[in-house]
Amino acid sequence: MATISNDDPDKAESRDEITGSGSAEPFDDLDGEINDNDIVFDCPHCGHGLVINYRGAGLIINCTECNEPVQVPIPDGMELADLDQEPEELQSQIRNLRRALFKAEEHGRELENVVISLKERRTVLEKERVAQLHRLAEIRSAFEHILRLNSEIVATCNRVVEMIQTEMR
Repeated sequence: MATISNDDPDKAESRDEITGSGSAEPFDDLDGEINDNDIVFDCPHCGHGLVINYRGAGLIINCTECNEPVQVPIPDGMELADLDQEPEELQSQIRNLRRALFKAEEHGRELENVVISLKERRTVLEKERVAQLHRLAEIRSAFEHILRLNSEIVATCNRVVEMIQTEMR
């Protein structure tokens, strides 16, 4: 079974995976459309529906559902020679990939620096948090002491008031 008609209602539910590069990616992550030249097939291990760009014909990919290796079928009437590209197109792709790789590596280095900075900031904040917790404990202790002294003052004032009332009688 090389392709499945888009009108097949039994397979519509299982057509939720798509890829354009030989690895199965969730269908929702892309534009959500199955092109006429895409290969739609089911995983022979779990029956999960997969869709891959026609250039993936003959490749072995891992099923996104069961992670088993699956060979992408070659549609009837298609030969692997049909996938050959012109050298100029391949050179252009190589240049584009090298540029993208350079940018990705540069972005990776930037992200590593961000991670280092965030870890340093986290360490500083944790130290500040511990210091604040100690300070809070000191303040709480002082406040409890003030409350005890206040209770003693109130008790003393009450005794003074009683003494004054006793003297006035």
